[in-house]
Amino acid sequence: MSTQDAMETAALVTAAREGDTQAQDALVNAYLTLVYNIVGRALNGSVDVDDVVQETMLRALDGLGGLRTPERFRSWLVAIAMNQVREYRQNRLSAPGGVEEAEDLADPGADFVDLTVVQLQLTGQRLETARATRWLEPDDQELLSLWWLECAGELTRAEVAAALELSPQHAAVRVQRMKAQLEAARVVVRALDARPRCEELRIVLASWDGRPSALWRKRIARHARGCTRCSGLWSGLMPAEGLLAGLALIAASPALLAVVSSGPGKLAPAGAAARLYIPGGGAGSGPGTGRRGVRDRTGSRSQSRRRRRMRRRAVGGAVVAACVAGGGLWYFGTDSGADGANAGRGSAVPVVDLSTPSAEGGSPSPSLTPSPSATKRKKASATKSASPAEKRTPAAPRSTHRTPAASNPPQTQPDPTNVADQVVALVNKERSAAGCGPLTENPQLQKAAQGHSDDMAARHFFDHTNPDGADPGQRITAAGYQWSTYGENIAQGQQTAAAVMESWMNSPGHRANILNCSFKDIGVGVHKGDGGPWWTQDFGAKM
Repeated sequence: MSTQDAMETAALVTAAREGDTQAQDALVNAYLTLVYNIVGRALNGSVDVDDVVQETMLRALDGLGGLRTPERFRSWLVAIAMNQVREYRQNRLSAPGGVEEAEDLADPGADFVDLTVVQLQLTGQRLETARATRWLEPDDQELLSLWWLECAGELTRAEVAAALELSPQHAAVRVQRMKAQLEAARVVVRALDARPRCEELRIVLASWDGRPSALWRKRIARHARGCTRCSGLWSGLMPAEGLLAGLALIAASPALLAVVSSGPGKLAPAGAAARLYIPGGGAGSGPGTGRRGVRDRTGSRSQSRRRRRMRRRAVGGAVVAACVAGGGLWYFGTDSGADGANAGRGSAVPVVDLSTPSAEGGSPSPSLTPSPSATKRKKASATKSASPAEKRTPAAPRSTHRTPAASNPPQTQPDPTNVADQVVALVNKERSAAGCGPLTENPQLQKAAQGHSDDMAARHFFDHTNPDGADPGQRITAAGYQWSTYGENIAQGQQTAAAVMESWMNSPGHRANILNCSFKDIGVGVHKGDGGPWWTQDFGAKM
């Protein structure tokens, strides 16, 4: 989150604490979609997603008085959402008949995977990855709900770790394990989609009931590893980070927006705590009121579930239409080239990248929220730049800090022959067109960037945080660069400087780092080899 965004949020939190209903409504309007995406993906298929989202927002609004640092509202809210998800799962298991009713939880009208596929128009390996999430265990689905938003530039790794109640190092280990399970699940999706289907796999599936589960994921993946025909399904898998980078959030349904409203008949996402309607519990007017309403589900759960199913199915068609027509959904076409289920790497490589906007301040903990941009820009010559995928720096100066492109024409220079220099030249060309000053190549940033590209290739990972838990700020500091703000972009598979710059410029988070006028220096690292190249841009401004 940028410094400006944090300050604006802090002002809203302060006003909401004092009873300003407009500020409370503004907080709900700003963060309802984020909470909906976390809860929806963590509880995929549950008919109670809306209830848990409402409970989360109520808890947050009722507990504003206990938030010591208003600027950390988002991190605090994410932690509340995850606690509500865990509490919901525990209550389901301990409630009378909870085990017997488990099979009734899957609601075709509420499947978050299908909603993601339709709203974001996913195809190829992105579609494959979304479908694979159904095969993860509940704990991994909870982690995925946060990691997905980290990859999309909506959360930072620090926020993910805090929500999981883990250290950044332990969170990095958990993420690596979950990614391995997700990769196996993608192979399972490929194996089941293959036509004609493997005959040996048909025998393995003889007793399968057709429902995704962790047990059957392991059985099918084990078959795919040992089967001569199916073993090829493991090849051509693009890193999930790159596939998820830049994806938009799923818009909350009109039904949920109607429930979280500030007055009768309104469909606006407003939310003073006293005005949040809780199914089965009426309106809550004080701390804990909404919670009692949400928790009182035991006697009427079946009736409530039926009502929600009818409601979702009735508005299902309108959800996508409303989101598209209203401009609430983004789709970034970063899947360049062939990226079907069995596509390998070729000259046209799908985008495989993450952007991490830089953090500002004295401690090396970058913020992770890149600001999305809808317009695609041409490639232009520029200096090296990079931004961490989940650690974001204060928002780049707005248009008021930029001069028209014509007033600052780039000087004609010979084309650089070194690939890293080519990237820098293209970055500076884009910045010139946007009215930002050129970046200067810095040997310390170059050292940090090259080290990270080499490390990703050597240890076979693709992330802004390495397996040891070191994030971009720590790596840049270790290289000797004393920063006041920094950023990082990474990518994998693009064969030329022009190709990787096109990928980054077509992704809002990466683009925001490249065009951040606050950055003054850049370093670019490129590691070539099988499965690569691996690209890293590190941006910074000195203290």
